[in-house]
Amino acid sequence: EFIRIIDVSRKLFAGMAVWPGDKDFAIRRDLMIEKGHGVNLSHMIMSLHTGTHVDAPSHIVEGMHSIDTMPLENFIGFVKVFNLNVGCCIKKQDIEHLNIDKGDSVFFKTRNSYIKDESEFNRNYVYIEHSAAEYLIQKEIKCIGIDYLSVEKFDSESNEVHHAFTANGIVIIEGLYLKEVEEGKYIYSCIPLPIVGGDGSPVRAVLIQYKE
Repeated sequence: EFIRIIDVSRKLFAGMAVWPGDKDFAIRRDLMIEKGHGVNLSHMIMSLHTGTHVDAPSHIVEGMHSIDTMPLENFIGFVKVFNLNVGCCIKKQDIEHLNIDKGDSVFFKTRNSYIKDESEFNRNYVYIEHSAAEYLIQKEIKCIGIDYLSVEKFDSESNEVHHAFTANGIVIIEGLYLKEVEEGKYIYSCIPLPIVGGDGSPVRAVLIQYKE
C-alpha cells in the first residue's frame, strides 16, 4: 500500500549551482504567446550532469554503455536510505554497521541535503571515500545515491570512486535532495532520458513510502 510520493529531485533554474566548468542552466524562449505566437516554446541549455542526474558508464570509461543502453531496472526498485552524520566524507567505518545486503540500492543522506540550490557550488560537500566504496562493492550493491553533485572528492584527479563503482556495475545517482526524507526503506524511481550516446541524464527522482 502506497502512503506518499516524495520528490527527491533538485529543481532546475537559472542561477542554480552547477559543477565548475559545466554550462550554466538556462531556458530560452523561442516562441511566446504574448508576442503573438500560437504557443510558448522554449529550449534548455544544460550539462547532462545538472541537478539530480545519473552517470552513464561512458562518463568515466570511453566505449562503455551510454545512458540510452542501460537497462531500466537499474533505475527502479527498492532502496534503503541512511542518514549519516559525518565530517568531510563517508568512510567504511561510517557504514559497516548498517543493514546493507547484496543487491541493495543505497541512498546516503548527509548535510549536503541542507545546501541551498541557489548557493554557489560548495566544494566542501560530503563525498564517498574509497574505503566506503570498496565496502559497498564487496556488499554487491546495485545502485548508490548521494545528495550532492558527485560521489567523488572535488579535487580528485583519478576519479577512483567513480571507476570502482562503474567497473563493478553499480549505478551512480548524484544530486539527490533528501532533506525531507527519513531513514528507511522506500521504492525509488530515477528514470533517465534515452539520450543516444549520452554520458548521463537528468532524472526526476522520487521515493515512494509504502506499507508492507
